[in-house]
Amino acid sequence: MEKYLQIEKTEITIGLKREYRFFQISDAHITAMNENSSEDDMIEYTRSRNQWHKMKKDFATQFGEFCDERYDGDPSIPFEKLMKYANEQNYDAIIWSGDIIDRVTKSNVDYISCVKKENKIPIIYCLGNHESMDIDGKYKKLYEKLYSVIKNPACDKYEFEEFTVVTFDNGTKNITDEQINFLKNQFLKNEKILVVLHAPLRIGAFGERAIKEFGSYFVMGTDNDSENVHKFIGTIEQNIDKVICILAGHVHTNFDAEIGNGVKQITTSSTLIGMGREIIIK
Repeated sequence: MEKYLQIEKTEITIGLKREYRFFQISDAHITAMNENSSEDDMIEYTRSRNQWHKMKKDFATQFGEFCDERYDGDPSIPFEKLMKYANEQNYDAIIWSGDIIDRVTKSNVDYISCVKKENKIPIIYCLGNHESMDIDGKYKKLYEKLYSVIKNPACDKYEFEEFTVVTFDNGTKNITDEQINFLKNQFLKNEKILVVLHAPLRIGAFGERAIKEFGSYFVMGTDNDSENVHKFIGTIEQNIDKVICILAGHVHTNFDAEIGNGVKQITTSSTLIGMGREIIIK
């Protein structure tokens, strides 16, 4: 029988002074309830659970990944098991690469804020399409509560001794001038960066393979995307020697391919089926 937690492992060697260890979690699609949940929250809780009960199995079947009745419960169960595992391993940080919550509701924001507060090691968080401000603009006031989890939802940075982790909200496959300038400024510092976003980029060999495998909905950088999207991707291509890796989610399967100069873009499958990824950079 397969293990409940399905842990992928990736090693990246770039000649650092020491080894850095991260744990990536993506697409948990949690909908939470608590004693203060509103009627709308309760409706959302039922809708989300019913939807992902089926969809997680559909994704797993499509991509040949393991999923059985043990994952039929609340989406928070595999997520919390993975968080417990990560804390036991004492990683340098946990990376949430989007869609940790299924929609922005007060109950959901309270849940992830509490997880962040109680966690023993740092959490690096970027937003996905299910929690993007562009999608959930009517809940915009709730994003003030997210500032305890992520300083700047649009683009943020987390500095380590030998490189910087940068995050971008590209859940709706849009890129702003602010995000492009933020990326350019990171490259101007002439340091290595690890890029974290939700929707993977159509870039290098990864891009063409991903389009064939997943379709244009799941990849940012198609012909129909904005000029800013292509500027953003072009900025990465022009500075590929400074990129350690791109980490993404969204596609609900494990996938990786080169984006140029030996650098890879990697997607990690859904927490809904107990999937997480250990990333070692050394």
